[in-house]
Amino acid sequence: RSSCATTCWGRSATSPRLVSMDVFPHGFRVLNREDERQRIVVVGRYSDGSQEDISQKVRYTSQNDSIEVSNTGEIKPKANGQATILIRSQGQVAAVQVGVALGPNVAIASMKPVNFIDELVLDKLARMRIEPSGPATDAEFVRRVYLDTIGILPEVDEAKRFLEDRSPDKRARLIDSLLERKDFGDFWANKWGDLFASNVFTVVDGTSYLQDWLRQAFQTNKPYDKFVKEVLTATGSSWDIGAVNYSIRPAEDLVTLTAQAFLGVSIECARCHDHPSERWKREDFIGLTAFFSQVRAKGRRPPPVELITYLALDAEYRHPETKQVVRPKFIDGTEPILRPLTDRRAVLADWITSPSNPWFAKATVNRFWRQLMEKGLVEPADDFRATNPASNPELLDRLAADFVDHGYDIRHLFRQILNSATYQLSSVPNPSNKDDDLHYSHYYLRRLTAEQMMDGLVEITAVPEKFLAYYPGVRSVNLADSGIPSSFLDMYDRPKRDAAKCERSESVSLRQAMNMIAGDTVNKKVRSDASRLAGMLRDGKSDQDIIENLYLAAMSRYPTAAERDLCLTAAKRANDRSRGLQNVLWALLNSNEFVYNH
Repeated sequence: RSSCATTCWGRSATSPRLVSMDVFPHGFRVLNREDERQRIVVVGRYSDGSQEDISQKVRYTSQNDSIEVSNTGEIKPKANGQATILIRSQGQVAAVQVGVALGPNVAIASMKPVNFIDELVLDKLARMRIEPSGPATDAEFVRRVYLDTIGILPEVDEAKRFLEDRSPDKRARLIDSLLERKDFGDFWANKWGDLFASNVFTVVDGTSYLQDWLRQAFQTNKPYDKFVKEVLTATGSSWDIGAVNYSIRPAEDLVTLTAQAFLGVSIECARCHDHPSERWKREDFIGLTAFFSQVRAKGRRPPPVELITYLALDAEYRHPETKQVVRPKFIDGTEPILRPLTDRRAVLADWITSPSNPWFAKATVNRFWRQLMEKGLVEPADDFRATNPASNPELLDRLAADFVDHGYDIRHLFRQILNSATYQLSSVPNPSNKDDDLHYSHYYLRRLTAEQMMDGLVEITAVPEKFLAYYPGVRSVNLADSGIPSSFLDMYDRPKRDAAKCERSESVSLRQAMNMIAGDTVNKKVRSDASRLAGMLRDGKSDQDIIENLYLAAMSRYPTAAERDLCLTAAKRANDRSRGLQNVLWALLNSNEFVYNH
């Protein structure tokens, strides 16, 4: 056999091809000693049904410095942590997760499990020898759950009422009440507006018809499978049927967004070529695009244009190069049987939302989990792939199964997460978990979003922000168009919504700090004669009462005795009483305790 017809493995060019790899050990393995070793065994399966040990013929790569892996697949622990080891060969890729826990065993009994979330988190923490933080205080919890659920701070009376409530079920009752508020729909419509990059859509007289539809869907707790079906299959007027606006974009962009938003799959790379390291081929992208071949739109009325979306049921999608008709194909490789005059988008929507779909439920719960817990079980949230496994696969599976079993009920999912002891952990780390950013051993700090910062300033000072073309007092979370001028919102990373993939940043910069210290937005509101502070001074409130009120407004807690005395002293040192208390408020707004959700 000539050398040119032989591969580097000694197989001929006509040999059966490698179609998959089985990697051992299965499951998650933790190494507990520096001298402990684990060898990876890889079994290759070929197109003729044969199999072979190819452990010495694959390429191993560790994605974390806590693990060192040799060319022969021997794992050596280096430092505490968790690593994904990638295994590649002949176009096939697999992954195995390994943890390193070199410290002593820890006690986790301080965290009492409430539901399966806590049980699976505690199991992982015990294996990784990480001790969870203690529970969040009532003040920490009430501020956190307001910000995470409805995007705003609790009002002073709301915070006081919760802090003074001695009922054992007060946290669960608060969660239930927040999920029913109109603010819930506003907040999550804004987040899904980011996800859908909704500046692409019709915005008329300050109204985004898609965002209005999203607001109503979240407010009425529309089952998420129905939510997705309506978004994918809507036709008619872009003004009358808000969901129609989702589809007003080129078919290729629609494929990219649909895969990312509803399946957690980043397939954009395959638009032009086969993915170099993943399973997605260009034909997968083209096959998915064919589901949108029937969609047409036409304008009506003078600008701003109302678009009418309709279906050309006999339309076909043709391959960009060969010009041959392309049959619609799901990204799992299967082809549906399509009857004549069928809306192909409905067929796709049924497949996407099916309980048997391997991506939909997992991608959905992961996206909501990430919004509430800061870190997704799969990170990034739109990058589900074999080489990017979940940090806790068992938890992701259980969340997804529970979501399906409860009819894709978004509020049920929220209740499971928000009532868990895991969500309600303190953000204050301990020596065991101070470096953990993967296993949810404590609540992960996050900077307030641009809209939360602005709306928080407005609420604390009671001085509304005026946005161009909007009525005074509108919350920034309700702005339909991210192009509405606001240097403050832009400075705190308001996304532009001008691309199929719209990501929020949580940067922390000197420019932001200087803006809080000396910027017009903060200082004008603090010094305004129409502010909450000015009103309390006119009402004859004492300095102590005012300081207490400001702490409740900004921090959702009472000041400690030391803080109260410090604020009283600082207020008295100023030239006049008003300026002294303004200085106190300014200091609170410039504290990390205000700027961060904790």
